[in-house]
Amino acid sequence: MANFPKGIYAITPTYFAGDHLIKVVQETINEGVKVLQYRFNESIREHERLVTAKRIMKICKKSGVIFVVNNDFSLANKIGSGLHIGQDIKNTDFLKDFKKITFIGLSCKDDISQQTRGDHSLFSYFSFGPAFESKTKKNLKGPINIKMISGKIDRTKMNVAIGGINRKNIAEIKKNGFDMAAICEGIYNDPTKISRNIKELTKIWNEN
Repeated sequence: MANFPKGIYAITPTYFAGDHLIKVVQETINEGVKVLQYRFNESIREHERLVTAKRIMKICKKSGVIFVVNNDFSLANKIGSGLHIGQDIKNTDFLKDFKKITFIGLSCKDDISQQTRGDHSLFSYFSFGPAFESKTKKNLKGPINIKMISGKIDRTKMNVAIGGINRKNIAEIKKNGFDMAAICEGIYNDPTKISRNIKELTKIWNEN
């Protein structure tokens, strides 16, 4: 079970891969981000995913950063990382066979009842979103009602907001009581401004 720090939770975009992705990960961690998720294009072959994940894991371990693999049970188990899954996985009994996965986070969209589902104790955090219009976090119903969700979530649990978060709206996430802001495009939309984006996001989070 990971001890999650509050603040920025970085998610790598699927359009970065190979050495470029590793460079981006290092830059992200150099700016003080303590939770990082590896999200990849589904077309990437299993071996390449494993090689890349191992490289990222090594960087994260060296800096004390929590590493999460998106939705690939086998990969997370092979490298001994955290795992992020979606609420569509109703029966999690099979995860008992993946003994090296260090923790699991659950995507809830806008369904607060996910925090009280039968296996809720299995999850280290619960993410809700998209908080705002998002290119990477799609929802047919559109953005969630942040104030409504924040008013009903179990605050004894680790709660994450995700989707469309950037420096213009991250203060709203913090003010509504979420513990972490999971961000992809708000960090990586311009590869030349990654460090600046993280600095600005962190500054705004800490000031609110």
